Amino acid sequence: MGTTTTTTTTTPTTTTTTTTTTTTTTTTITTTTTTTTTTTTTTTPRLPCEIESDCQENSGCFADEVNIDPVTLEIVTICHCFLGFVLDNSTADYPKTGTCVDLRTATCDKSSEINCYEDTDLWGICPYCRAFKHHEDHGGELDLGTYVSGEGDFLQGDPMVFTGGDDANCDGVSRSSEGYWYCWYDAYDEIVSLDHITLFWLEDPLCHYIAYIYTPLACTWALP
Repeated sequence: MGTTTTTTTTTPTTTTTTTTTTTTTTTTITTTTTTTTTTTTTTTPRLPCEIESDCQENSGCFADEVNIDPVTLEIVTICHCFLGFVLDNSTADYPKTGTCVDLRTATCDKSSEINCYEDTDLWGICPYCRAFKHHEDHGGELDLGTYVSGEGDFLQGDPMVFTGGDDANCDGVSRSSEGYWYCWYDAYDEIVSLDHITLFWLEDPLCHYIAYIYTPLACTWALP
């Protein structure tokens, strides 16, 4: 009896799996826009005046001797408020330089030093309002009186009169003051601006003070 042999051959099968990874890169581009705004300010030239009628009320046409034109070397003229007035330039329409406010009728603010003059020794006067002395004692300020009358005309002997000041160290008598406008050029040769102020104070008698306010505007040629 014969024997039959069967041979089975197995062939290995290899399966290869390929994995593909895809990377996506997103780039964001930011654009910045800068806007530049240019503002042009036009300044109205300061026109010179020729005669007083070119100027606002309570002012005159003056030669401004400290502001000489650097090109022509001519002395510039300007509308300037008279003595005892202060300028509000919010209404300027050149050659008119604004509105001249009368200190005689303006409100006197005793807590303010606007429109006041003070020297290096801290003696101060607010024309047609009050007089004072800054002091380490007496609450920091010594009251030298409140305005009651007078123009301050030295030539006419008509002082600004201030009464009712502090009485400390005055034997119970309230301090009082007088104020005079005085022509700068009657005392000094130096050419100064129209607004220049120098104060000179005296105490005579005790606790009564006299203030001389030196300014070109008090000279006869500058008066209305």
